[in-house]
Parts: sequence; C-alpha cells; structure tokens
Amino acid sequence: MKNNVKYDFGVNWKNFSLNSLNDKGFKEAEISLKNLVGEKNLKKKSFLDIGCGSGIFSLAAKKIGAKKVFGFDISQNSIEAAHFNKEKFAKNDYVNFFQQSILDINYKKFGLFDVVYSWGVLHHTGNMYKALDNSSELVNVNGLYVIAIYNKNWSSPIWKLIKYFIG
Repeated sequence: MKNNVKYDFGVNWKNFSLNSLNDKGFKEAEISLKNLVGEKNLKKKSFLDIGCGSGIFSLAAKKIGAKKVFGFDISQNSIEAAHFNKEKFAKNDYVNFFQQSILDINYKKFGLFDVVYSWGVLHHTGNMYKALDNSSELVNVNGLYVIAIYNKNWSSPIWKLIKYFIG
C-alpha cells in the first residue's frame, strides 16, 4: 500500500517508540485506556484501534484482557513502531497490526468489533465524515465507539496552512 499522506505521523511514533516510550509510559497508557473504556468493556471483547500509531493502546487493550485485537494505520512507519512496541511490551500477546486506511474500499475486511477506538485520528484523513461513517459501521451491536476528534479553534487555520505546506 502506498502511503498517501501529506504528513507521516508514523515518523513521530517511531521516534517516540525508540527514544521515549518506557515501561512507565506503557503502564500509563494501560491505566488511561482502562479509565476511559472500563475494564469490563475490554475483558474478553474484541478491540479495533483505527490509526493505531505506536500501537500502545492496542497492546494495552490486550494486556487488560481483550480477546481479539487489531490495529491499523495508513503509515507504514506507524506499523513498524507498533511491531517494535509489541516486541518490547507484549511479545507473547497476539495482536495484529496492518497498514490500512479507514477510507479504503476494503475497510470492513477485519469484521465487527466490540470496541472501536480511534483517538485523534479521523480528522486527519482528508474526509472526516466518511471516516466517521466507515468506522462507526465496524462497531458490534451493543458495542462501544470511542473516538476523539479535534475541535476547531483560533489556531485551526494556522495548522491547516502548516499541514498544506509540509506536504
């Protein structure tokens, strides 16, 4: 898959994973996910991490007790960071990472999930409303859809220009 992004966040995730992420940071991610989603909503449930970045929330979901965990990201660098972190923090855990976009025609290929999680990602796709529609279709009946998207604020036009000129 060609990496069709103007700014590759995966480069940052690789750098973070190689140089900054440690056991304490991983444990903080695990606690954060447990507090946000609830341990009972993760144990023995399926978990999909859209735009998984470094993969730490996918790995945390598995550590908390999720039975089936998939993470995908458009960036190959992110997938490499996720695999690096899997080796470092969850070597023996079965967690799947794939290069994929939520906007791809085959976004449903992994099936439905009890928890669909996408934190700070969908607004970066170039088609946020389609990304929201597609990702919401991956939630099982009675499942959880856990997302964060950025609000527009006074600095939004500045960041839009920065993103335009970087790419």
